[in-house]
Amino acid sequence: MTNFARSERRSLAALLRTIGPDAPTLCEGWTTRDLAVHIVIRDRRPDALVGNAFPALAGKSQLLEERAAGAEAELTALPWEQLVGRVAEGAPVWNPASWGPVDRLMNTAEFLVHHEDVRRAQPGWEPRDLPWELHSRCFALVKAMILPASLKSGTHLVVEAPGFGMTSAGRTGAASTTLRGTPVELLLWLFGRDEHARVEVSESAAD
Repeated sequence: MTNFARSERRSLAALLRTIGPDAPTLCEGWTTRDLAVHIVIRDRRPDALVGNAFPALAGKSQLLEERAAGAEAELTALPWEQLVGRVAEGAPVWNPASWGPVDRLMNTAEFLVHHEDVRRAQPGWEPRDLPWELHSRCFALVKAMILPASLKSGTHLVVEAPGFGMTSAGRTGAASTTLRGTPVELLLWLFGRDEHARVEVSESAAD
């Protein structure tokens, strides 16, 4: 079974080396250096992410805030090649995210989306020709995401991926939104990259 989390991580690292630390990304307010720091903190300093994982703790613990700020400052100060090297290396062995099955589960979407965050923020980008197996995994993720997306939007959400299937979620009779595209493009749309995803969107009023 191909580990696309690993291959997307390596491809992202190669792109980061090429375009440098100050290039834009689709993550609002982040340069490529900011994105690289985020990835390395996620891989190696989960203690610095507690405030993000548990918002109720954010702003209430000076220790957590100091750890997060210290980790970010330390990584931001690294030479670019060294920082990108840590992105490429991935999580250390003590982090379950470094284990193959966990890596595939946790990081396939993470690194596919962040790779595209960098690619699609640059001029002249075009969608990549990606393998069927990756599209298939992305469609499984899309199917898992549409119910919470439908509940959040308050609409009946229909997703069509030609060659992979169709799925829907949400209250029938409500206003409906239909998304049509490849699984990778649909995944990007559901991750909030709708302005840069090649997805056909059609809407209909409630019954």
